[in-house]
Amino acid sequence: MTRIYLDNASTTPVAPEIVEAIMPFLSEQFGNASSIHAFGQVTRNALELAREEVAKEIGAKPSEVFFTSSGTEADNLALKGVVMARLGEPIQIITSRLEHKAVLESVYWLQKKFKVAVDFIAHDERGRLDLDDLKKKLRPNYRQLISIMHANNELGNINPIKEITAIAKSTNALVHTDAVQSAGKLKLNVDELGVDLMAISGHKFYAPKGIGAIYIRTGTPIESLLHGGTHERNRRASTENVAFSVALAKALKQSHAELQQINSHVALLRHVFLETLTKNGVPFQVNGDSEHHLPHILNLSFPIPTKQKLAGDVLLLALDAAGIAVSSGSACTSGTAKPSHVLLALGKTEHDARASVRVSFSKFNTVEEVTEAARRFADVLKRLL
Repeated sequence: MTRIYLDNASTTPVAPEIVEAIMPFLSEQFGNASSIHAFGQVTRNALELAREEVAKEIGAKPSEVFFTSSGTEADNLALKGVVMARLGEPIQIITSRLEHKAVLESVYWLQKKFKVAVDFIAHDERGRLDLDDLKKKLRPNYRQLISIMHANNELGNINPIKEITAIAKSTNALVHTDAVQSAGKLKLNVDELGVDLMAISGHKFYAPKGIGAIYIRTGTPIESLLHGGTHERNRRASTENVAFSVALAKALKQSHAELQQINSHVALLRHVFLETLTKNGVPFQVNGDSEHHLPHILNLSFPIPTKQKLAGDVLLLALDAAGIAVSSGSACTSGTAKPSHVLLALGKTEHDARASVRVSFSKFNTVEEVTEAARRFADVLKRLL
């Protein structure tokens, strides 16, 4: 049985050309980028060229781009760093209950540790944010930080970040966006979006796991979380990961160059998958915003009878046994007994949330394997329906 990987929102394969770009920095070009000798200067130049490339791709200055170990670290630095830079002042964070756990857990920690005021924007049953509610939630006597993801990692919803930043300007609120799921799938420009902080992660667009980046607009007050050396212009102490920084920059540039082609391809795969399920008589509901969404993410609920009493990841394991790799939501919370917090926030019961899966496509998937995956999907579901 050929295994079919449809969990690309969790992580993408590393593209062969990205592997090739990394190899010199794992062999002859091994110098520490903070060393002043020739070995170090070779890697320092490569690191700064990578920074310039990322900055160019997102419309930023190189001095506003900082490499991190992940999107999670970038989100933590954005939220905790801004709050810690303003301790002693009344601080409000506005976010949504649909955010990635990297944001939500950071917000809860700040609320508990520093008594930060936290408000959540209302949303409808498809996860569309209520911007009128955002306006009502702004507390004018507070220093405000709004944190809303650019695209939802479970539903694929694309959020109206431009409109949010326009609202934020009325009270000089800072805006952070987790763009981990949209980077490499949408063309990002920080000035057009109007954000002050933005997180991305390489393994979502064909670079390796273990490398991310954060954009910090010049003048944004922020404290470092890691202390030690003067790396990353005193923003992040730690020996720089030159090989993976080069990989992130190359992968982002390549993804943007192929953007139209890839998005057209994954949109076709999405259509083929849904059409094949329908032809095989499988009922389903598409979760999320049907109009403003990333084409590579498909979140589906199935009307599995409650008598089946789905426990844990039974559905995912049944699909895995059929050779199909999908997920129930963020891979960062897999292995837990709880169903998706995003689907629960949309009003689904625990049973319905467990009867839901996220299917996500990449440029490497083919129409043939997606068709076969949908057929196997149908066979598994027919046994449960």
